[in-house]
Amino acid sequence: MAKEEPEKTLDTTNQSNPFQLDFEVSIFDLFKHYFQVRLRVNTDQSEVIFCLPSWTPGSYMIRDYGTHLHKFEAKNSRTNEPILWEMVDLHRWKLKNLPEEFEITYIIYAFEDFTVRTNYLETEFGFINPPALFLYPEGNLEKSSSVQFQVSEFFPYVYSSLTRDLEDPFRFHAENFDELFDSPFHLSKKNSVFFTAGTTKHELLVEGDVSFDFKAKLANDLKRITETQIEWMMESPNPYYLFVLNLSLPAYGGLEHRASSINYFNPDLISDEEEYKRLLELLSHEYFHLWNIKRIRPIALGPFDYQKPNLTRELWIAEGFTSFYDVYFLFHSGFLSKEEYISKLQSDIFALEDNEADSWMSLEESSFTAWTKYYKRNGNSHNITVSYYTKGGVLALCMNLFLLQESKEKKTIRHVFHKLNEVFVKTKQRGFTKQEFFDTVKDVTGVDLKTEFNEYLEFPKPIPVDLYLEIIGIRRIQTDLTGETGFKIKEKNGNLYIQKLLHKSDMDSFDLMLDDEILAINGKRATPTTLQTLEKNLRPGEKFHIILSRSGKIKETMITASGYYKTRKFVIAEDCTDDKKELREFFLRNIV
Repeated sequence: MAKEEPEKTLDTTNQSNPFQLDFEVSIFDLFKHYFQVRLRVNTDQSEVIFCLPSWTPGSYMIRDYGTHLHKFEAKNSRTNEPILWEMVDLHRWKLKNLPEEFEITYIIYAFEDFTVRTNYLETEFGFINPPALFLYPEGNLEKSSSVQFQVSEFFPYVYSSLTRDLEDPFRFHAENFDELFDSPFHLSKKNSVFFTAGTTKHELLVEGDVSFDFKAKLANDLKRITETQIEWMMESPNPYYLFVLNLSLPAYGGLEHRASSINYFNPDLISDEEEYKRLLELLSHEYFHLWNIKRIRPIALGPFDYQKPNLTRELWIAEGFTSFYDVYFLFHSGFLSKEEYISKLQSDIFALEDNEADSWMSLEESSFTAWTKYYKRNGNSHNITVSYYTKGGVLALCMNLFLLQESKEKKTIRHVFHKLNEVFVKTKQRGFTKQEFFDTVKDVTGVDLKTEFNEYLEFPKPIPVDLYLEIIGIRRIQTDLTGETGFKIKEKNGNLYIQKLLHKSDMDSFDLMLDDEILAINGKRATPTTLQTLEKNLRPGEKFHIILSRSGKIKETMITASGYYKTRKFVIAEDCTDDKKELREFFLRNIV
């Protein structure tokens, strides 16, 4: 698996374009973390507004990328005379009295956050999230463009899923701005490795100080996962796919793109077997987005308005179903045992049950308000905000189990996705509505999923998971009912402070606030040992006394403990009916 260039190339010589847009990206100052962008434009329009996107598809929050754009200038390409321009708002620049050929230059600061959705530039690598770097002409998202990199002095390789020029490996072509904004760039000194799954050539670039043996192992493991997913969908949708895995700094996250994914993981954890499986789960998740969201998608998620939120109530499909299948594919690729897979399922189920958010927010509200609630979290978010990833994944599990029980031909979400792909991606070439999704389910399986599950979408109501797991003879065991304090602490210089408050339906309100300092518990000085002793012996309904310091004032409060089961898990029941055993074997043996 030696270094080689991707096969996806294009000869862009002698191409005509009535609105020609050619970007050039260079490094203005490596140590101060600045990219420079030069945009050469050829047009017959006398006035153009150029815009910088305010958000990145797949990361649902307005991010105001214009914050990091500086030194905007425009001039006549032939005479070098300056061109009049003005900012008409915080992300739009209007240019007037334009000559046929002109150019714009600006500087982008690229060191705000180390994330998959922000630009980053340092001595070892550079990352470009295109919506945060490239201007587009307002009303002309369909225009093609080229991107030329002048960075070889610092980085010998530029990785991207965009079409690469035949004669210049540092020049790329985008058919339109939707493609450009969906094709990140990674500048590196590292070589990549390749593998083939289905009819797709996959390139894996690992940034960070890791051995070739690690890269080879990861490539082989990804080959198994991608082959499982391609088999599940019965197609390879594109000839080339790029995995970028950045192991430079402690971080976690991924972002899907139409022919690539950008993934960050903590390099200190990759030698741990369980953490390595968590890495594979992340990569499996982002790869399944190749179909579920980048092609098969809710109708609101494309085409995009890059200046304002694109609201949808169906992220429980786009992200929730993906969250179910990422682990399911790991299991069916041989990376998880049956017991480990069930443990993964139960961790999501218990995460929903560990607070009362399920009674505050519906799945559809969770999706619709992702821009202002899920992505803008605060100290109380865990109590009132449902994750469309977690609950959506649990819902996908329950829907699949219900379909296995009710469908005479054992049709599942897999067959539904095949139909969605055929009808909405390939024929109608658009996204689907909620009703069209459920209509497709009924058409494919004969089962009315909407009647069965709609209340868990529209209302803040817990899903009766045990009822659906019983379909395949998997049951809950819970013992050792004990008391819970209702808060989590952090230790600083030997002192204890409230870090997290847990609101539960069986718990009375109590007078504690975030960052309160706990001084004493039941008359004894508060220490980690004191708190551990309390938690070990506490019983549900038992009261305990706390002395605390808040804003320099001493206060006292009484708290009544809530209850939770110290031991809880789901197990395979051997005393269930033969029908349930048969469905269980089908679920665990086949890829539903």
